[in-house]
Amino acid sequence: MANPMMQAAEFTQAMQNELHKNLTRWSNWMSDFVVSPAEPPMAQTPRDLVWKRGKIQLYRYPSQAAQRQPLPYVMVPWLGISRPYILDMLPGHSMIEYLVQQGHEVYLIDWGVIAEEDKNLGLEDIVFKILPRAIDTILDLSQVPALNLNGFCLGGVITNSYLRLHPDAPVRNYIAIVTPVDFEQGGLLKTWLGHAAFPTDVLVRQYGGIPTSLMGMGFKMLRPTGDAASLSGLWFNMNKKDYIPIYKAMDRWANDFVGMPGRFFSQIQHELYAQNKMLKGELMLQGRRVNLRNIQQPMFVAAASKDHIVPPLAAKGLMGAVGSQDKQFMELPGGHISVFAGRQAHTMLWPALHAWVVERSAV
Repeated sequence: MANPMMQAAEFTQAMQNELHKNLTRWSNWMSDFVVSPAEPPMAQTPRDLVWKRGKIQLYRYPSQAAQRQPLPYVMVPWLGISRPYILDMLPGHSMIEYLVQQGHEVYLIDWGVIAEEDKNLGLEDIVFKILPRAIDTILDLSQVPALNLNGFCLGGVITNSYLRLHPDAPVRNYIAIVTPVDFEQGGLLKTWLGHAAFPTDVLVRQYGGIPTSLMGMGFKMLRPTGDAASLSGLWFNMNKKDYIPIYKAMDRWANDFVGMPGRFFSQIQHELYAQNKMLKGELMLQGRRVNLRNIQQPMFVAAASKDHIVPPLAAKGLMGAVGSQDKQFMELPGGHISVFAGRQAHTMLWPALHAWVVERSAV
């Protein structure tokens, strides 16, 4: 039989603990959101602008380790939707910072803030002109014959196309993180964008693409309760001082939407979500077929178990589509962004990716 005195003591201790947590929460709320509401500085890893084409910029992040890795590590993020500074969020919470500390020389393509004047930018210009010139610049600066190429989300659609259409591409190893390939498995985005009635042509004709406001609204509709869940998580963790700057940084990025060029969006919607042409080997760019079977590089594919934007099966489709013999698939806990930029990434994805690349990068 339970001891009533012991139960009362445990209840009193639990109440005292919760009261202390709530007092700490209110104190931290006042200090970090009322008295000092400023957001923490982001994208702090030292970098140099090494190439530019219009608003598109290529940044180099020099290695910070005594022993440098032999091949540069090139990041190609998504085009449109949001800015790529999530890859260098905060000191101690940055994929780029982690890689340069491990000896990698990292390069990042920043597409800039997309606007109506970019309406004609599509896969053709990127795959045949922009990305090859950026890669030539990287090889000239690094004085090496090859590099490691990493596509993120729709950036992986770009890198998939580049590798197929440039069979002599100077790419030693290929990494695709949360990259959609099997668009039949595209979740709610497939339901919306895979329908012939989706008004892509109207949007492109009216706005030149998907404007920032519609982009933000669309992604909020994917998770209508997302903001409420984020605030609930903030309150639950408000007693943890180190949680707050990460929340502020992620919240800023998550609401910093950019548009998408009309030509690129039309290709993603008509050719991929509606017809799944990349997986089928039917996507045509400048009269050439994008057949993923011709991709032969060692390949690392990462997916997130709770990804509502690129579900794991959509990303895993790349594994069976390529001709690579050396390939690895990892499905990790987390969502579309948290898998490579969240609190767990520094213990899960980043070390695994670094080890995989190092093993295959000897010159």
